[in-house]
Amino acid sequence: MKTSFAAGRHHPAVLLALAAVVLIVTGCGGGSSSAQHSSSNSVSATLSVVPTAIQAGRSAMLSWSTSNADTVTIEGIGNVSTSGSLRVSPTLSTTYNLKATGKAGSQQVATTLNVSQAPPKTSGIPRSSHVVLVIEENRTFQQVYPNGMPWLSSLGNSYALATNYHANEPGSALDYFWLSSGSGEHAFGCTGSGCSQPITSSNIFHGLSNAGISWKLYAEGLPYTGYLGGDTGAYVDRHNPAKWYADVINSPALQQNIVPFTQFAADLAADQLPAYSLIIPDVTHDAHDGTMVQADGWLQANFVPLLNHSSFQAGGDGLLIVTFDECDAAKGACPQQVFTAVIGPNVKRGFQSNVWYQHESTLRTILDAFGVTLYPGASQTAADMADLFQ
Repeated sequence: MKTSFAAGRHHPAVLLALAAVVLIVTGCGGGSSSAQHSSSNSVSATLSVVPTAIQAGRSAMLSWSTSNADTVTIEGIGNVSTSGSLRVSPTLSTTYNLKATGKAGSQQVATTLNVSQAPPKTSGIPRSSHVVLVIEENRTFQQVYPNGMPWLSSLGNSYALATNYHANEPGSALDYFWLSSGSGEHAFGCTGSGCSQPITSSNIFHGLSNAGISWKLYAEGLPYTGYLGGDTGAYVDRHNPAKWYADVINSPALQQNIVPFTQFAADLAADQLPAYSLIIPDVTHDAHDGTMVQADGWLQANFVPLLNHSSFQAGGDGLLIVTFDECDAAKGACPQQVFTAVIGPNVKRGFQSNVWYQHESTLRTILDAFGVTLYPGASQTAADMADLFQ
C-alpha cells in the first residue's frame, strides 16, 4: 500500500476531482466529435452529361462523383463505381437517375441527355470550285446573334443561317478535329490542347490531296510557311488541325500548304485561291481572347474582298462557311449551340434552318461540294446541310 500511495503522490480527494474533470472534458469533446462525425458521413452525389444534347447515333460522356457512399446505382445502367464516367449512346432522350447509398443515408440526383433524330443524308450540295471555312472561338449562338457580332449576323441573315447547330464537345482542338476528320480523335491522346501522338485517321487534308484538289490552311500569326511548332504570340497550335495529322507531319510537300494568313489576301488578289481554304484567326481575332467586336471587325475587313470576288457573285459557285468551335472555353457547361452561317451564290437567301447539325455535317458538306466521297469518321453517316442550298 505504501508503494502504491508513493507512486500516485496524490490525496484521494484530489484524484476524485481530477477524474470528474476528465469525465466532463471527455463528455463534451466526445459529444462534439460525434456530431461532426455524423455530419461528415452524410452522402453527397453529383451527376452530369456533356454535351447535354446529341444527334441519334452519337454519344455523350456521363460523369458522376459521390462521397460517403457504399453503393451507387444509375437507373438503366446498374451498379457503378462511387466515382467515374461512362460514354452513353441512347437512341432517345434519356434522364439518368443516380442513387448513392451509405451508412448515413442516401441521395438521388438526375441529369437529362436530349437526343434528336438524324436528318436524312442527301448529298444535294452544289459543286464548288472555292470553299472557305472560317473557325471562330468560344461564343454561344445567343452571344453572337444578332447583336454581339452584327456584321457576321447580318451576313447570316442575308444568306443562310443554321439555328440548331451544335459543337461536338468542349475542348478547342477536339472540335477542329471533328471539322477535319469527323472525330475528337481521343484514341491518339487528343485533348482540347492537342494530341500526344500523330493522328493516322482519314481526314480532309488527306482526302483532298488524294483527289488532286488543292487546299491551304491560312493561320494568322503563323511564323512561316510549313511551321509545325507550338504557340507563338497570338497563334496557338491547338487551333491548327492540319499539324496533328500524320499525313501532314510526314510530308514536307503538304506542310507547304500551311501558310501565314497574310498569304490569303495575296492569293485572292492574284486569283490563286486553292479549292479549299481553312482560315484560322489568331486568339485576338477569333473572339477567344479578344472581344466579339474585334472579331466581327476582323471578319468584315478580311472577307468583304472575298465576297466581291467573281466566284461569290451571281453565276459563281463560291461557298463560305463561318462557324465556332464551341461555346464556352472548354468548361462543358453550355448546350454547345453555336452560330453557323453558310454564304454563297447557290445558298438560299434569307433562310434559317432549324435542322440539328454538328461539325461532321460541315465536313460532309465541304466534301460533297468537291464531289469527294471518301468521308472520314462520323461524316460517313452525317447528313450534309443541303436544306440551306437552292
